[in-house]
Amino acid sequence: MTFEELQKAFSLEEGTIEKLRIYAKLLKEWNEKINLTSIVEEEEVVEKHIYDSLLPSKVFKFTNQNLIDMGTGAGFPGLVLAICFPELHVTLLDATKKKFSFLEEVVKQTETKNVTFLCARAEDLRTFREHYDMVTARGFSALQNIIELGVPLLKVDGILLAYKGDKGMEELRESERALRLLRTRFSNAQKEELPGGAGMRINLFFKKQEKTMARYPRPWNQISKHSL
Repeated sequence: MTFEELQKAFSLEEGTIEKLRIYAKLLKEWNEKINLTSIVEEEEVVEKHIYDSLLPSKVFKFTNQNLIDMGTGAGFPGLVLAICFPELHVTLLDATKKKFSFLEEVVKQTETKNVTFLCARAEDLRTFREHYDMVTARGFSALQNIIELGVPLLKVDGILLAYKGDKGMEELRESERALRLLRTRFSNAQKEELPGGAGMRINLFFKKQEKTMARYPRPWNQISKHSL
């Protein structure tokens, strides 16, 4: 997929496309220094990272939400969303500090003003409980774990968006207990084939219904051994 095709698919402004070009260029350059992604060629980055990050905007309106992207890695989807929707307030969360040098350089060169960085583990963010309007997670963990780690960060009525592949509905069925314990309900699923035969994307949306009990999230060693 080319940037021109991306621009047409999401009705993006030329200035936004230019920022995304800079992002893709820096991703390839920095990937030679630190391991960010196995996908670095421009058309693949557009198709498998940027288009994929923007896909939920076809069914969901990103406005002035206060959003945190868990396990942001190279910034997908959080930094892409910040660039394309400047009205968002985006926090990029990752536990690997070296990735933030790359993210900071992208933010600097694209003059993106609506991004903050947080180097921490999601389960340790006690001061940010019930703080965000929206949590996103892509390639982060099993859905039960995303629910346990992400929902405590949401305000009541906040939205959790989990980017999943073709096993998304299967993971959803396995997450019924986690949803019940975290007082959260499944809202809807966006199912769409990615361009270029890149596979099925199933984006799952959830809405938090009540405040989260203090016992969640559990320490990571417990979560990793026994998902809810």
